[in-house]
Amino acid sequence: MEVIRTLKALADPLRLRVLAAVAEEELTVGEVQEVVASVQSAVSRNLAILREAGFVRDRKEGTNVYFAVRQDMPAAAREFFKSVQARWPELPESKGDKERLEACRRRRARRSRNYFESVAGDWERIRRSFFADRVTSLAIEKLLPRNLVLADVGCGTGSLTFELARFARKVIGIDLSKEMLRRAREIAKEKAIRNVEFRHADALKLPLGSRSVDALFCVMVLHFLPDPERAIAEFRRVTRPGGSVILVDMVQHSQEWMREQMAHRWLGFNRRSIAEWFRAAGVGSVDYELTGSYAGEKIARNGNRPVEIFVARACLPMNATGKSTRKAKG
Repeated sequence: MEVIRTLKALADPLRLRVLAAVAEEELTVGEVQEVVASVQSAVSRNLAILREAGFVRDRKEGTNVYFAVRQDMPAAAREFFKSVQARWPELPESKGDKERLEACRRRRARRSRNYFESVAGDWERIRRSFFADRVTSLAIEKLLPRNLVLADVGCGTGSLTFELARFARKVIGIDLSKEMLRRAREIAKEKAIRNVEFRHADALKLPLGSRSVDALFCVMVLHFLPDPERAIAEFRRVTRPGGSVILVDMVQHSQEWMREQMAHRWLGFNRRSIAEWFRAAGVGSVDYELTGSYAGEKIARNGNRPVEIFVARACLPMNATGKSTRKAKG
């Protein structure tokens, strides 16, 4: 019976700790092993039991397999999951597990941040070797009205920010790398560009009010983020009704070298995932197109292949009156 299998899956204290870990964060087997301070064989066995019982799903990404709780748990699993979730703090090892999970998160974030801090001075050359300037224009082509307030998430040294500033009323560039932002501010000063503003922040927690921008751009950044679905929900939050969220990124691929050499967390995205994440954020209308451009085309070598780039534009719902809260001037 399903109920018996579900109860058995929750009958082991270590298994409860493993479930608690992947409920907080999508983790590899090695990371779960680190969080619960156990051996790999025990962690793998318990993950398999939890998966069979309907609590956990796995996702293969290149050579890694990631585990997280299922959002579509069977009825029995969801009922018991909600019950035990509230009691996790009572587990004797819960405090240590939580501390080790936070250490794992910090290490992930530090690796990505260190990469960008180290390449900030040479970022424009690296960017052009990875994807052509046409990718920037593809993003801009998706937004025609002028005199808008725009956000450029993951702005780096500002290549897209400055392009947008040519016709926008104001552009807010946001990045997690202080060194990238320092360089972007220097360029803005050198070029006397006054309608740009740069802010240091995480893409998962934008320093913007709800419904405060007319459109948001995220160009070749989503694959660096730990939680793209959460990021998309945040993009939707800060964009006004009737506005647009525009993503440019890579189609799902298996080029592991991009993870190792470029600090990518995700090996691209398929169309279905992008649509589902926007739908979860309350946006049903998403334009998705393959661009004919390729990432890594200039540095592909040793059998590595470039990866096709897509552009997705999500049109946010209007107000109940059917009108946007802001009339764009074209």
